[in-house]
Amino acid sequence: MFTKPRDLDRSGQRLCCALSLVFLAAAVFLGDHFVFGRQGDNLCESLRLASSTWDWLILAVILVALTQQLYLRVTHGAAQPLPVPNVRKLCDEGASLRNRAVVQDVPAVLQGRASVKASVASLNQALDRLSKTGSPEEAECLVDEFERRCGTPEAVTYNLVLRAHAKKGNYQAAGYWLSHMEKKGVKATVCSYNTVLDACAKASNSQACEDFLEKMLASGLEANVISYATVISAFAHQGHEASAENWLRHMIGLGIKPDTVCYNSLIHACSVKGRVEAAERWLEEMQNRSVAPSVTTYATLIDACAKAGDLPRAETWLMNMLDIGIKPNIITFGAIISACAKACDCERAEYWHGRMSSLGVRPNVRTYSALINACAKAGKVQAAEGWLKELEEVGLHGDAVLYSTVIDACARAGDSDKALSVFKDMKARGIRPHVVTYSALARPFAYRGSWHEVEKISQDMLHNGDEPNEYFVYVQILSYATAKPRQADRAERVFREAMQRGMEANGHIIASLSRAVGRKRASELVAEICGVTAHVSRRGGMAKKAAR
Repeated sequence: MFTKPRDLDRSGQRLCCALSLVFLAAAVFLGDHFVFGRQGDNLCESLRLASSTWDWLILAVILVALTQQLYLRVTHGAAQPLPVPNVRKLCDEGASLRNRAVVQDVPAVLQGRASVKASVASLNQALDRLSKTGSPEEAECLVDEFERRCGTPEAVTYNLVLRAHAKKGNYQAAGYWLSHMEKKGVKATVCSYNTVLDACAKASNSQACEDFLEKMLASGLEANVISYATVISAFAHQGHEASAENWLRHMIGLGIKPDTVCYNSLIHACSVKGRVEAAERWLEEMQNRSVAPSVTTYATLIDACAKAGDLPRAETWLMNMLDIGIKPNIITFGAIISACAKACDCERAEYWHGRMSSLGVRPNVRTYSALINACAKAGKVQAAEGWLKELEEVGLHGDAVLYSTVIDACARAGDSDKALSVFKDMKARGIRPHVVTYSALARPFAYRGSWHEVEKISQDMLHNGDEPNEYFVYVQILSYATAKPRQADRAERVFREAMQRGMEANGHIIASLSRAVGRKRASELVAEICGVTAHVSRRGGMAKKAAR
């Protein structure tokens, strides 16, 4: 019932204590008057009067409590200093110790030790650190507490909260705080809107980005090149080249000169779709407007050529880049080597890999992957295996896809022993194979009828927790078909098990099944298990219709 002492200041505590003493003294006086002042009364009457005395004591206690509550209401309703906040409670319970240390730098004005101006600066420093550590919730908590106790902060304070949300792509929360600061009478700045636009772009929401830009323009603010570049980038990265171009033309019409970021975004939009000519036109316009292309510009253009499968064009642009003195980066070389891989040109891939090293650009897993892929597609197994070993020797680590590529190259060359050796090395390095790896490993054994090895691979795959896919079932049935003698019963069993798991009998599976059990039996199995009548041709094709 009583208010805790820390909820009252010292004067309040003294007043409540004084009132308590007054009420208690009055109760004692009344008790003395009614009980001890009447010596002639009998015992029963004395007890009755003593009971009344206790009523007075209880009433005194109640009056003391009510007095405290009344005092709190009166004093807190006036413009009196507020209690010192518990700054540790400003963080969520799950906040890290590092962020709690940051929050302890909360403005000193909240503790009554500094001016509002000095405290806003301290608040902004704390918010800056919270935004960098990715703690928007704690930043919000600080600002809420500041507003409640000290009033409305400045625009920079709100911008820091916006930046904390933008870093994580929380565009909805950023939009809320933009509206909140305006409702508080703080005019949003160009920086405020640009931060919200950045949050929308990070969230890949081009429509929200456009809406906030239009709201910015309607408010009377003049958008700058960063504002337009952000919206153009948002549309371009979603493949909406037309919308991105519309905003580019709009900013040019307003007399705002586009920067490299604007044109790079448009070139990227063309690159995603492999539209080389359109990307080249943007580069030409960029140069005509005296906007200097960057290494990202050329890397994106080369990537467009790679996606289009135009290796000579990609090499031309890379040479042009070198001629004008722009040093290619790892992304540029990754794009050109990928173009070589798509063209199955191992020699050019190795050339550009060597050129990259000579320019001091350190290869990464992506460039090695593209190089190994180029060698594998060209059927150069030894080269692919050699580059894989070099990757491990330089301290990089391959993944299941990379090892599967080399195993597949060995399988295409019919070198089952080499494929098995690479597979064992992969597992020894702690890399978990997947069904594609197992399928590639099983294929060379299937071609030579080594069904025992294929079954071992199947068991290892199941032990690894992977279910066979359509291609693996095809390979396993093929191993029974090419075995000497053929293993028709085993092929039929694998086919039945696959169909019971819900797998669809595609043309490749039916073709291998017909080779293993014969066309007639294959047709009967398909009709029995799949519910269709089928006729398997000599080439393994299948004509089927629904069973009646």
